[in-house]
Parts: sequence; structure tokens; C-alpha cells
Amino acid sequence: MTRNVLVIHGAGEPLRRAGKVYWEPLLQRGLGSGYEVRAPRMPEPEDPSYRDWSERLAELLEQTDAPVLVGHSFGASVILKYLSEVSERPPLFGVFLAAVPFWGPKFPELALRADFGGRLRDLSPLYFYRSSDDEVIPLEHLERYRKALPHAVVRTLEGRGHDFDQPEFPELVADIRSLEE
Repeated sequence: MTRNVLVIHGAGEPLRRAGKVYWEPLLQRGLGSGYEVRAPRMPEPEDPSYRDWSERLAELLEQTDAPVLVGHSFGASVILKYLSEVSERPPLFGVFLAAVPFWGPKFPELALRADFGGRLRDLSPLYFYRSSDDEVIPLEHLERYRKALPHAVVRTLEGRGHDFDQPEFPELVADIRSLEE
């Protein structure tokens, strides 16, 4: 059986490799033939809105049977907000989020509800990744998630920057593969 992996990229025009959003070849190469990785371009990435991205996320999840869900930056924050607010959460095999911003009250469209931690307490497995040299998202954002979601696995990595634009992401690949064991 092929496991579906759905990647929601961050804001801004996504980096590309071989004509695809870079997350797709990055993960496909590491995961291999037992996985089908899709990283579709999200709507208006240069001027993203939660409404447009959450609607697209809902469509993608409806088209995919219990995927591994991967998100980066803005895309990861859309995933968390969507999953914490949807009335019936779609079946997921796991959720893996890299460089996730924690939007506060200055960004009401993106801010999580005060009870988001309780609403996501059964979301498992849930992984967070942050690079120690991320110059975009402060460590404080990850600490807020760690406090609200104590069941999540948190990995702090070295030298990946904000974009995790690298030839391989062995930690993420290993964590996804570990779900099959």
C-alpha cells in the first residue's frame, strides 16, 4: 500500500526543484516508493489568506485518504488552526510541522482560539521542527506550542534556517517512517 504525504508550503512563492515545490522531491527521495508525496502550490502565496488556504486544505484532505500531513511556516499554522476549528477532523496518519509561527491577537484571522490546546489534545502523532538558526520565527513561538500541546514531539535542529531548504531532511523522513513500525 502506498502512503500519501500531503505538504502545505509556507507563504511566498515556494522554492522549486525539478519544476515542483521543493518539499515534494525532498521528501519523495527520502521516503521512497512506498510513499506518494504531493506539495501543491497554495492560492496566492505572495498574499496568503487563512480563508483561501483553509478552503484549499479542506479540498486536498477530502481528496486524500488519511494522509501524513506536513506543513511549513504559514502553511503549518493554517494546518493547526484548521484542525483546531473544524467540526469533524479528517483522518490523518500523522502531522509534522516545521518553523510554525504562533499568531497573536494582532493577527485575528490567523490567531488560534484560546482553547486550541484542548481541542488538539488527541491529535497524534504530532511533531514540531525548528532550526536553531531560524531568523524568521522566534523560539518563543515553539515554546508556546510546547506548553499548549505537551504530547507533541519537538525537535530542534541545527543549521537548517527558516526554509529547511536542504538536499535531505533525514529527521522528518525517519519520523514519518517510524509510524509504519
